[in-house]
Amino acid sequence: MKNAPIEASLLLVDDDPAVIQVLNKILSDYSSVRFATSGADALRLARESLPDLILLDAQLGDMSGLEVCESLKADPALANVPVVFVSSHQEAELEVAVLKLGAVDFIRKPFNGPQVIARVDTQLKLKRLADDLRLLSRVDALTRLGNDRAYEETLRRESLRAVEAQGPVAAVRFEIDFFEAFESTYGAKATAEALRAVAKALRHQLLRPGDVAFRLGRAAFGLVLPDTTGADALAVANRLLRVVEALDIPHHASTVSRHLTLSAGIASFEGTQATEIAHDGIAPALDQTALAALAQAQHDGWAQANLGTAAGGLPPVGAATPA
Repeated sequence: MKNAPIEASLLLVDDDPAVIQVLNKILSDYSSVRFATSGADALRLARESLPDLILLDAQLGDMSGLEVCESLKADPALANVPVVFVSSHQEAELEVAVLKLGAVDFIRKPFNGPQVIARVDTQLKLKRLADDLRLLSRVDALTRLGNDRAYEETLRRESLRAVEAQGPVAAVRFEIDFFEAFESTYGAKATAEALRAVAKALRHQLLRPGDVAFRLGRAAFGLVLPDTTGADALAVANRLLRVVEALDIPHHASTVSRHLTLSAGIASFEGTQATEIAHDGIAPALDQTALAALAQAQHDGWAQANLGTAAGGLPPVGAATPA
């Protein structure tokens, strides 16, 4: 009885169909093995569906394997895909050159089947470990929401997408009201439980797959809402404020409610709006606008949401609008 296929997506790149056939046979235990016979096809296939590993011939008809590797490493979406070079050349200089480009290994032709499998398995294990570490570096340990780094990356990506699509994007900043008083009153354990409950409520109340919640500090949370106007983001924020208060977490040290509450600041940007700000500056300006709106909500009486006016060079997104 044949074992279940090993879950991994491999991309074989060689302009010799005979070599592709040999490698395909050696690597037949993997769940997905695609192939390309040119550098251009390799880049296209890699972008269409991200592979776990690329085996790349050093010599191709349309471009060299080194040029393909340079293109892969220059693309942020593909830069972390491990590349193993394959070649019939024996010169040490070639091996040194490809490793300097960022390749992870070098396999010489003719192939030794068990050696190829062992090297591929090793690089796949290392990639999974690296992926896990990258994920952990973007996740808040207590709440399992994305952290500040993930928020910044997501907001930047969605802001650039809004410009390209000529559509809206919104950012929301939340903060637990009178958090220090809550912590000193109820202690570390109850505070951790409250933070997890708020995080769970925010995550589960988001209705669209593209909407993402983050934890951005001891008492702070955030949302990135693609394809969302300021008015719609304000409605989302107000709904979440009600959901969190309905958790019925006691907060007798609060001056605005018997229960734990949030305040919120919202900022939005329309990709159709003319702006002199550089595209990479849209996300920071959105965040600063949301933070300013949050401060205004707290100033106006806490436990409410505020839609901010523009900051940092962004076009106006609407007047301050307390809920």
